[in-house]
Amino acid sequence: MRAGRVEDTFNLLGHGARKIAEHAAETTGLSFNDVCQHSHATLLLASSVKAGLDIDWSDPAEKEDALQTLVVQVVSLTEWVARIMGSNGLDGPITKYIEALQQVREQNIDELDGRISMHQGVAPDRRVSIEDEDMRHGRKSKSHRFNGFKEHIASDLDHGVILACAVTPANMPEEEAAPLLKADIEAQGFKIVELSIDRGYLNSAIVDDVERAGGEVLCKPWPTQNARGLFTKRDFCIDASAGTIRCPAGEVEKFEPGETVEFDPEACGGCRLRAQCTHSASGRGRLVRLADDEARQQRLRELRATPAGRMRLRRRTQVEHDLAHIAARKGRRARYRGTRKNAFHLRRASAVRNLEVAQRAMFAS
Repeated sequence: MRAGRVEDTFNLLGHGARKIAEHAAETTGLSFNDVCQHSHATLLLASSVKAGLDIDWSDPAEKEDALQTLVVQVVSLTEWVARIMGSNGLDGPITKYIEALQQVREQNIDELDGRISMHQGVAPDRRVSIEDEDMRHGRKSKSHRFNGFKEHIASDLDHGVILACAVTPANMPEEEAAPLLKADIEAQGFKIVELSIDRGYLNSAIVDDVERAGGEVLCKPWPTQNARGLFTKRDFCIDASAGTIRCPAGEVEKFEPGETVEFDPEACGGCRLRAQCTHSASGRGRLVRLADDEARQQRLRELRATPAGRMRLRRRTQVEHDLAHIAARKGRRARYRGTRKNAFHLRRASAVRNLEVAQRAMFAS
């Protein structure tokens, strides 16, 4: 979900520069046109910086020259503003936009020996909006990208009420929202004794806290993948407490959590089950990747293997239903800019959802 406008590098620079020029005009009493002329940032007088550049955008050379021109004018503007207004101190809005432009330049542009070029690749925490500094790129999968924020809720599965909410930038891993949810829950005097979560939260410290306290963590295990027709990890006997793994043919190797085990190439080479186990070239043994939390993953795989276990894992779908009800009420697009206001909006919608649950319980009794 998002509220601010997602922009590419050219539009980020143009948008931020235009805001600086507008605030400078208000502060100095000059017209917007005069600010642009005096600061030699005349590209801002066009309907958009791309219209002012007027190039063939499919030509890489022209695009690079255009970027050079735009950056030079943006720098000229910021230096002029600092020189003209520096004696009285730059006001808050102008400072905010100058810092935003500096961040965009650092993340998206390479400057070497006076030559400016577009940075190859995407910065891990790339800014995508001038107006909303918290918005980020996020991914649901390799092919499905979204921009803005992620919503997180924690529900009491026994009573059907939402206990905690959090909103994070889209690029932040789910596990980093868990402490926010936990703090909300504990502030109400509750204690987590059972945790039903999505896999994205498995690496959170809250999972270890619940298990150390004797509670249970319920989650779908990470899938075990292998070439079709070959043995999967489930066909290997893994003793996490002893740190050993035994293959279907009986070979045993020691392992440490998080490492990839290679079975003895000589033993694998003459093994009668090799054709069912690996397609590795001669002289290579079967590889098995062990998770950092292999003992937990093994328990979860065993849980999912039984009808009763699968029923327990399905209880978490109530959280998906709660999120769907909230989205239907407030929409899937962020109403506000920034995580703080959107977290408030999520809390408000969750409170209404809880009132609906209470009303149903009242009329059912």
